[in-house]
Amino acid sequence: MTDRGRTRRDTILALLRSLGPFWIAAFVVVAGAIVEGYWSFRWQSSDAELALNPLAQAVEQVPLSIDVWKASEVVPPDPRVVQISGARALFNTTYRDQTQGDSVTVYLLAGWSRDIAVHTPDACYPGAGFVMETSPQPFTVSYSAQESGGPTRQAEFMTAVFTKSEPTGVTRLRVFWSWNDGRGWRAPRFPRWMYGGRRPLVKLYVVAESPLGQLPHQSPALRFAAVLLPVLDARLQEAFSGGMLAHDAARGNSH
Repeated sequence: MTDRGRTRRDTILALLRSLGPFWIAAFVVVAGAIVEGYWSFRWQSSDAELALNPLAQAVEQVPLSIDVWKASEVVPPDPRVVQISGARALFNTTYRDQTQGDSVTVYLLAGWSRDIAVHTPDACYPGAGFVMETSPQPFTVSYSAQESGGPTRQAEFMTAVFTKSEPTGVTRLRVFWSWNDGRGWRAPRFPRWMYGGRRPLVKLYVVAESPLGQLPHQSPALRFAAVLLPVLDARLQEAFSGGMLAHDAARGNSH
């Protein structure tokens, strides 16, 4: 090879080596834009919203009477809370055990996982003036698969105690929370990574007063959860299925 040929070859190799970082940087930028667009729904078709409609209706129509637990009314959603949470639907009420007098508050939210997977109690309650007394811990709830009984299911929750000092005394609440994407109730430590950004998702809070010294398994919230979960499962399973069918039908009609 002549000196001129070696020089040309060396020049080309040097140019390719110099372009290496450029192409890596370009790939990172493009990949980041794709991920951001995916999570922000920039390229989401309008018919994808159909997947949330049955789920939103199921959340908004949770019965106010479940076994011995009764609720007088649904608390109207605070528009600010709905906006911050990104929820398509929000159900909030307090049930009272007609036999023992215990009260349990329920928050149920439905929306895209990008929004519903975040804003967990350990982040939200401190914003309302509460102090997290204990770090979140996993807790498993066993319950019947159907309202009338049947095989036992397992629901994963996270739980923690939150306290707030007020002029009237100290409020002490135990909160259990979990998510459901149609595959059961789970409580991952990093829900956003598990559920991603484009999955219809439901988040459940079950909250009850927690006197000092009361252990998690003694909370009336668990007694209520055991009768609430089969009711939710039946409605959410149908809603998840209906939402996907509606989405698939819309996509089929658009082709």
